[in-house]
Amino acid sequence: MIEYTNEDCMVGMARYPDKYFDLAIVDPPYRNASDNQPTKDMRRNGKIELFGDKPDDSYFEELFRVSKNQIIWGANNFNLPEYKGFVVWKKLTISDAFTMSMAELAYISEGLGTTSKVFEFAPQGTAEHKRIHPTQKPVALYKWLLKNYAKPNDLILDTHVGSASSLIACYDMGFDAVGFELDPDYYRASKQRLEDFMRQPRLEQMMQEHREQVDMFDRPDYSKP
Repeated sequence: MIEYTNEDCMVGMARYPDKYFDLAIVDPPYRNASDNQPTKDMRRNGKIELFGDKPDDSYFEELFRVSKNQIIWGANNFNLPEYKGFVVWKKLTISDAFTMSMAELAYISEGLGTTSKVFEFAPQGTAEHKRIHPTQKPVALYKWLLKNYAKPNDLILDTHVGSASSLIACYDMGFDAVGFELDPDYYRASKQRLEDFMRQPRLEQMMQEHREQVDMFDRPDYSKP
């Protein structure tokens, strides 16, 4: 069961009782929209699109209220409870000569352990498989998180779905999930991506994942600025 709605996550979370979700895996905006510097990836329909504001304390209070455990991307950008364990996504093909971050940091709540882990995978986006969201993360990353931090039958929450990579991973691995996306354009595009994936025969999905793994080193060369 995947429930995905086009709404403010604060409105959505308010419907659920305390500790309703077993695990929240979220990727909220790291900066306020006014702080973002437009790039070519932020152009949509001929105009600059900024993707939301950095959440305030009320968002995290609500997130911790409705979920038992949390994985929060962009941990170094937020005022979070003290944590001993964390996750690093090391972006293959990104060098120190390029403006894109070479890695991203995620907070993991105490209930998920204190051992830090690193996942290495190239960023999304190829000529054949273009990103639909500026900060799109690979499905493989979310599947790795679920494999390492979720338990069978866990109910998953994503408050900022974006490209739907998280929901695709949940569906493919048999997890029930609830997701919210505020931007109507991103919602439509990601919902279509999710529905297209859900319609694929399982064999085709496995072959697609294999192709993405093989193509990982054919992605754009970010070694030059």
